[in-house]
Amino acid sequence: MKNIVFGILIIGLSVLSFKVNALNNDKRTLEVVKVSESPKIDGILDESVWLNAAVAKDFYQYAPYNGVKPSLPTTVKIIYDDHAIYFAAILTDNQPDSILKDLSTRDSFDGANADLFAVGINTFNDGINAVNFMVSAAGIQSDAKITGEEGDANWDAVWESAVKITENGWIVELKIPYSALRFSKEDNQTWGIHFFRHIRRYREWSTWNFVDINVRGFINQMGEMSGIKDIEPPLRLSVTPYVSAYLENDAAGNTWANDFNAGMDLKWGMNQSFTLDMILIPDFGQVQSDDEVLNLSPFEVRYDEKRQYFTEGTELFNKGKIFYSRRIGGSPKGPEDVYDHLKINEEVTRYPAETKLINATKISGRTSDGLGIGFLNAMTGAVDAEIKDTITGNKRFYQTQGFTNYNMLVLDQTLKNNSYVSFVNTNVLHAEENYTANVTGGEFKLMNKENSYQIFGRGGVSQIYTDTTDIGHTYEIQLAKIKGNFLFELTHLIESDTYDPNDMGYIRQNNESTWDLELSYNKNEPFWKVLNWHNEISFRQTSLYNPRKYSDFEVNFRSNTTFAKRYLHVGFFAETKPFNRYDYFEPRVDGWKYNRHKMAYSTLWLSTDYRKKLALSVRAGGWKAFGYNQYGYNYSLEPRIRFSDKWLLIYNLNMHTAFNTYGYIEDYTDAIGNTIINFGKRDQQTLTNTLNTNYIFNNKSSLSLRVRHYWSRVEYTDFYRLEENGELSNSIGYDTYGEDQNYNYNAFTIDMKYLWRFAPGSEMAIVWKNAIYSSETNIVNDFFDNLNSTFESSQINSISLKFLYYLDYQYLVKK
Repeated sequence: MKNIVFGILIIGLSVLSFKVNALNNDKRTLEVVKVSESPKIDGILDESVWLNAAVAKDFYQYAPYNGVKPSLPTTVKIIYDDHAIYFAAILTDNQPDSILKDLSTRDSFDGANADLFAVGINTFNDGINAVNFMVSAAGIQSDAKITGEEGDANWDAVWESAVKITENGWIVELKIPYSALRFSKEDNQTWGIHFFRHIRRYREWSTWNFVDINVRGFINQMGEMSGIKDIEPPLRLSVTPYVSAYLENDAAGNTWANDFNAGMDLKWGMNQSFTLDMILIPDFGQVQSDDEVLNLSPFEVRYDEKRQYFTEGTELFNKGKIFYSRRIGGSPKGPEDVYDHLKINEEVTRYPAETKLINATKISGRTSDGLGIGFLNAMTGAVDAEIKDTITGNKRFYQTQGFTNYNMLVLDQTLKNNSYVSFVNTNVLHAEENYTANVTGGEFKLMNKENSYQIFGRGGVSQIYTDTTDIGHTYEIQLAKIKGNFLFELTHLIESDTYDPNDMGYIRQNNESTWDLELSYNKNEPFWKVLNWHNEISFRQTSLYNPRKYSDFEVNFRSNTTFAKRYLHVGFFAETKPFNRYDYFEPRVDGWKYNRHKMAYSTLWLSTDYRKKLALSVRAGGWKAFGYNQYGYNYSLEPRIRFSDKWLLIYNLNMHTAFNTYGYIEDYTDAIGNTIINFGKRDQQTLTNTLNTNYIFNNKSSLSLRVRHYWSRVEYTDFYRLEENGELSNSIGYDTYGEDQNYNYNAFTIDMKYLWRFAPGSEMAIVWKNAIYSSETNIVNDFFDNLNSTFESSQINSISLKFLYYLDYQYLVKK
């Protein structure tokens, strides 16, 4: 997750309030002037080109007191030439010594105490799509691409900025080259425009064009910038070659080996609207380690995508909810096939953790008529498992996944009133295995003219072709009120028992039918002693799709507020499942169920003011099921220490417990053909310690460290047989399985990175990664004994050096 600031811009603006009758929703307009001479980007506005610039001033405060005059004035000047558009913001502050300007890494303002200025540009002025460019008072850049209410903060552009602190406040200059934007070839253009200012010490946000709380989103509430004439979209062509070197040891820690890689990322603007992005021989070895967990559930764990190529510029590919990029270059299909083909005295000595990505290509863009088109292709090479004969020592290889081709196509048409309709398709081909997976779907959002109500829907059909054909379907429909203090959403979701998009997408489970009703009432204006107050209650009923059988019903309530005096944020969440429930997935055999009892859960949390040198977030909760004496509790503690404007440390301790719970052990068919499913009674305690710290040397170089230790203990106390009615039989005896089912699981990872951005778009990174994963049946109860045992386990170390150098065609031609 990139930073909380763009989350505020994307989502927070939809919860702003406005009650000043003198204001209206008319768009502000600017007419900008073209210049022949480019200004120097240095934060000093002494060039004559700024004298006749268009001026934006008289901002509106929108938080905490929406609609009133901001505490401090802001003036923005705008000019453009044949190569770029330029912005100069004069951010007046009568206490320049109080301007907060903590350093942070690029694209990461989360936790940084810094004043901010941002520009939002919608070149097609369609009310849906925009790009944001943000600069802090410390000179740190951040950018994002936004579609509707969803932001892609991983999108990176190459642009220039400079900050100057003065006796009257601070000044920021921005140069956004046309190569960073997509726009039409029209002779006379009008763009959507937004300007934002954040005064951190006041927690105050202001905007040039008024943003109404009662209208969701902010792109649709932009002002307009006209007068853009006779500019030609440049040839957008850049390459970013890389070289990398690795020194790594194996899991046993005995053998060290080195590796060298080289590849390239190519970006080509095919025309004014569409860009081709191709990565050749990719290297993702420096990507941050996954936060692995012990998974006892019947469902796959979804891990976040952290590979930049698959997080940047993928907003179109999120349509339809059928694309999960971790499938590309992820774990090979069907590890059980390897074990099914073992001969006598054979064992698997090496199983590939992931497939090898050969290359990937994205083409994306949007026409002047609002048609967005996205195409993605990726190819992975064949991978083999290593099998060893334990007697002779001979080795052989078994192919776990052959060459695989991944494709996705997206068509997304914007409509009036900030509505849209989309078509999506994914296709995965395993040619050598005679396996093809195809998913076709669509998505739409229709809003009324006032943007007060919306109808949202999506649907899809999955087709898997092997020796047989499996076809499944899904659909979701939602009616929502999205304007005002009182809001609601009514949603119905169907996923058939044969719907399976998981070759290139992700769903936790299929065979589900749900109804959701969500009601909320929010006070976003300060009153009494608080700045806001948000309340939500929701109801969900879940059934199987086939056969239509009741599964679950739950009620959730959430309330949170922020106090004005000390900026203390407090919240409460409660959940109840007032009826007995039926779990059709935990038995892992079709047609069986496990009866779960009614339960209740609640949690409280609070966090202090993050502007302080020492801030603290605390959460505590507990749950109880009304049967089998099942209960648990959880708590977390997160202190944040700001040693200086360059050094921030965040430590998180998280504890989860669950006592007297029951879960699947195994299933088999007995001698007379009966299905036997055995469950175990267990206690689970999970403790996670995470340390994050960053030291920022300057706005170009930084050192980051992340250490995570995940420890989960699962101790079984008895074993039972599951009956066909969903109840558990009397004990079948602890000695049936004994301690063999226990888990003492540890995942310890270190990610340390020095990053130097020595030129725009170019960087050098030195990374050390350490990983220890251990699992045993002997339960260790003492924390330090367990930690010592973990350190004695086999571990993997990787030390790497990587150079990327950005080469832009326009820059080279100019030179």
